[in-house]
Amino acid sequence: MISIVGNDMLISTVQNFIKEKRIPHAILIEGDYGTGKHTLANYLCNAIVCGEENSPCKKCHNCHLASINSHPDITVILPEDNKKNIAISQIRNLRNEAFIKPHQAQKRVFVIDCADTMNDQSQNALLKVLEEPPQTVMFILIAENKSSLLDTIISRCVCLTLNTPEFSVGFEYIKSKTDFKEELIKEALTLEKCNIGRALNFLNGVSSSKTEAAAKDYLEAAINGDQFTMLKTVLPFSKNRVDADNFIKDLKYLIAKKIRKSPNSSLSKALMSLYGTMPEFEDSLLTNINLNLLFCNLTTKATQLIRRNK
Repeated sequence: MISIVGNDMLISTVQNFIKEKRIPHAILIEGDYGTGKHTLANYLCNAIVCGEENSPCKKCHNCHLASINSHPDITVILPEDNKKNIAISQIRNLRNEAFIKPHQAQKRVFVIDCADTMNDQSQNALLKVLEEPPQTVMFILIAENKSSLLDTIISRCVCLTLNTPEFSVGFEYIKSKTDFKEELIKEALTLEKCNIGRALNFLNGVSSSKTEAAAKDYLEAAINGDQFTMLKTVLPFSKNRVDADNFIKDLKYLIAKKIRKSPNSSLSKALMSLYGTMPEFEDSLLTNINLNLLFCNLTTKATQLIRRNK
């Protein structure tokens, strides 16, 4: 059984798909970061490869392999290192692989993560196999926004859209799963617009990417009002949108860490204001904004807010 907070009706639909053994051959899972897209995708993959009557049974060998991300019939495609988009060569390889029989389960599952990063050429290449898929193949596409996908792709998929829960539901869930103070949970949910995954990242200050060290230097320079060091620190990330996105995410989580250490200090109040502006910079990366301009705007905003609120 699976539970994704705030999406009971959608999960009920998925459970019926599985129970009645009529899982669609192509599923598009759509939703913001932190809403449970990968949780749902993993559950569906497990259900597809499980050979037992009540799948996923979580006891058979197929379920075990799926749970440790080692099942030979589950293939995940996502942008390669340092690449912004899923390349057409990856989709062509997928098409070739799709006609190879399953290794162990009755079906093969191809998960296309970040599907909304495919360009039109890649999507048209995928369309050829979506239109006439082998009977032993199923597809799961994961996207934050399906509007980036061609209508011909969307029309061949069953779309499952995940939503954020109501504030009270999200609050009770996080309260039951963590030991954070109620006021901090409320602040996290408010800032992250009831997105549980993002709120938990805020509370935990999670970060592990290669840009973390740079983000740490940038934040310290911002606290000291050193704009020159701030701009010098972000210069390596002004030519690559993937790195820029990782940097902003790391900066966001490092701000959260500092807030957690002393939530009532004047610095934390200033950082809370800065944290509240970070989504606008994340959204800017989805446009064609010049990265140098984005980082200049971020640097100006950060120093102003910290100076004003400290």
